[in-house]
Amino acid sequence: MAYRAFPCFVTRSAKREARVDPYATERRSLPNRTHGISYASSPRRSARIRTYTPSEAVRPASASAQSAPPEAVDLKRVLAAVLVMLLVFILSAFLGIYAARAASSLLGDEAGAFANPFGADNETRAESLSAPQSTWEEGSVPELYQDDPQWADRPYGSSTIGAAGAAPVCLAMVRVAVTGDVQTDPIDVASFSQRSGYADSPDATALLTDGAAELGLAVSAVDASEMALRREIVAGRPVIAVVGAGVFGPSATYVVLSDIDEGGRLVMNDPLSDERTSRRWTFDEVLGQTTALWSYASAG
Repeated sequence: MAYRAFPCFVTRSAKREARVDPYATERRSLPNRTHGISYASSPRRSARIRTYTPSEAVRPASASAQSAPPEAVDLKRVLAAVLVMLLVFILSAFLGIYAARAASSLLGDEAGAFANPFGADNETRAESLSAPQSTWEEGSVPELYQDDPQWADRPYGSSTIGAAGAAPVCLAMVRVAVTGDVQTDPIDVASFSQRSGYADSPDATALLTDGAAELGLAVSAVDASEMALRREIVAGRPVIAVVGAGVFGPSATYVVLSDIDEGGRLVMNDPLSDERTSRRWTFDEVLGQTTALWSYASAG
């Protein structure tokens, strides 16, 4: 009986021990992975999934950065720019002056045809341009004016030809007519007057008599009468008249009586006014203002 029970006990013990892993100790000594390679074991971490709001998905937040400080003004560059602008302005001004002079020389006689926007009482130099030198000829008294830009600013005595040069301008006109010398202009006559000391005289009597003789003209005094004046003009001898203040200006001045028109009126060249030059005058109007008269012819 006892023998039979023992195998049964053993059998049960075997079944109980069969549950025990006899190789557990060996497995613990084996590597974590096969092929004899040992890896450091680390705990597994579950992957995190981050979610973004729509605004973060479309426009990611930019990294904040400090704004750059403003750049300092470069004074050298500023000065260089100013100098360049100044040079451009000066160059443009010179080019404009050159273009204006070129246009004026091309227009020639047409320059005097422009209308005066300021009226007859405020004449401009453009209206008072003298007859071009190319049209001067013997036997014809050219229309010359003191305020012509060619000589208006030239010095004469203590002033200028434009302000006090009526006498030399008149003498230049009659000299062209009686000698045919078209090269001697008001500048030449005024320079001669200054060199000879005539420009310093209180009046121009010495220049219109002695000075005219030095310039090759024969000078004769004329009586202040219609008969005497008509005789000189008809003979082709232009007359310079000294006229007092009044009709011809606020002070005494000089005019040239060069011809008589078909109506018997005097043709006058007034160096101060092209308006008075274009008008025709009666003998009484002129002689009523005249204080002295001289006629001129060629001394040769």
